[in-house]
Amino acid sequence: MKRVALLMAGGKSERLWPMSRARMPKQFLSIDHSGDTMIQLTVARLLPMVAMEDIYVVTGKAYVPIVQEQLPQLPLDNILAEPMGRNTAPCIAFAVAVLQNRYSDAVMMVLASDHLIQQGDAFLENLRRACDFAETQDTLTTIGITPTYPETGYGYIQYDLALIHI
Repeated sequence: MKRVALLMAGGKSERLWPMSRARMPKQFLSIDHSGDTMIQLTVARLLPMVAMEDIYVVTGKAYVPIVQEQLPQLPLDNILAEPMGRNTAPCIAFAVAVLQNRYSDAVMMVLASDHLIQQGDAFLENLRRACDFAETQDTLTTIGITPTYPETGYGYIQYDLALIHI
């Protein structure tokens, strides 16, 4: 089964203000010593698992040129410009509507383009396991971390221990 990665890169990333601005949100900024931007690091992290032609970026129309500049190897058809930014669920629905026509049978990984992940190998292993499970069980699979404090800006995963597969 084909594995496709969808990177959400449309947000304005207001939590990192003043570094992140509407014209240049954090996904397009370098925040570590590598010199690579967050979206470039996300793509590099995925390349051992997903070919570049199977990586898609959903972003706002204003950010398409920045995505093209920062990811010149990404096919132009893989940059999906949202007609209007409306948060996570509509972003994913838009991408699903587009990708249904391109793939008859695929597992789609939905990822933020602006996450800092320091244990890349462990992350990829968890992502592989989640995809394996989704392929065999025909189900949605979620990867999350245990929160250390309440934060209304992020969602929480409510789970049933009987359904956890590690």
